Amino acid sequence: MKSVKAVRFGYKPTQETRELLSTFRMMVNHAINIALEEKIKGRLRLRDRIYKEFNERYSAVTCYPYSVAEVAWSIVKKHRRWHRKPVAEGLMLKMDSASYSLNYGILSLPNRKGQRLLIPLKYGDWQRSFLMDASLKRGSVTMTEFTIVIAFSREAKEIEPVRKIGYDLNHKSVVGSDGTRIVLSKVARLHTEYGVRRSEFYERHSNDRRLKQKFSGSRRERERIKQTLNVISKQVVEKALRNREAIVLERLKGIRKAHMKGNGMGRGSRRRANLWPFRLLQQQISNKAAWAGVQVEFVDPRNTSKECSRCHYINKKLKVTERSWLCPECGCQLDRDLNAAVNIERRGKIPCLPMVQAGARGMDEAVKGNEAMTAPILLAEAPKLGNSGRSR
Repeated sequence: MKSVKAVRFGYKPTQETRELLSTFRMMVNHAINIALEEKIKGRLRLRDRIYKEFNERYSAVTCYPYSVAEVAWSIVKKHRRWHRKPVAEGLMLKMDSASYSLNYGILSLPNRKGQRLLIPLKYGDWQRSFLMDASLKRGSVTMTEFTIVIAFSREAKEIEPVRKIGYDLNHKSVVGSDGTRIVLSKVARLHTEYGVRRSEFYERHSNDRRLKQKFSGSRRERERIKQTLNVISKQVVEKALRNREAIVLERLKGIRKAHMKGNGMGRGSRRRANLWPFRLLQQQISNKAAWAGVQVEFVDPRNTSKECSRCHYINKKLKVTERSWLCPECGCQLDRDLNAAVNIERRGKIPCLPMVQAGARGMDEAVKGNEAMTAPILLAEAPKLGNSGRSR
């Protein structure tokens, strides 16, 4: 299993680095205009079109038009889908692994013909572990005005799981089918804290639209939420690695569209749903699991909360506000999140090894005709929920 991890480094920007980033952005925007005006289709055709012209006009090293064509074509495709005018706004640069060199903490980039730019990296113990690991392969490097991101890859040995764990994600918690519950109250608290700050700022500058647009999002808010989710995703993957578990998640789509204005929900409910960073959390879990060799599967989320995990009856009248419900078919008392997690787990198709209970005798001895020996007892992959609402 090939896994890739993007590692961020800091550096001190200089006049040379800013000029290099500005030139690369200029080249990308020029390539975008050529692609639109000449209706070029495909990254390779765009590369062939700009290669000779850009080498002469920008005195660029031969590797730069390749990277420029890749970045420009990705922007064109993205903005075609979003129906916006494609343009590279921020200072940035991207280069493949063959075009740069990394000598421990010194990044060497081609600047102009016959010249190279040496950039000392700023890093901590975590980043140092990637620089010192000789088994890792280095991929592309992406550079902005203040950060440098280097991709590292390796072949991770895929772990054969002994069981599957389904996780139900919502804006309040992460609930596992084994009863694990991780509260996400800190994420909601950060959204509320920064939302109040923005409201107070808008009241003081109610007539300045430019300031409203500038401070509509907070970089610090995004980074704090990202770090919080990073801790949660690390807990999930480390638990799966320790217990040899496969992770099953819902393939969530259309969350933002379903909670648009006019859907009958209150303003507060719509706000919580639209601020819910479910995709970021799933992406972090998936990336960390791939790096550790843990298998991850995405399943259909339809009726996972409404379907009884005991008798499979679908309660179509279940409301969003009901966190616990009684199955009208079998009388089982169900916790909404735990019931959904069990259903998610059962929809997973990752094959698992049989898990033998402690003290059980080996299968080989039982097969050989030793009648005193018994076959191993296989544990169920999904835990059975309590039946508190049904008398025995």
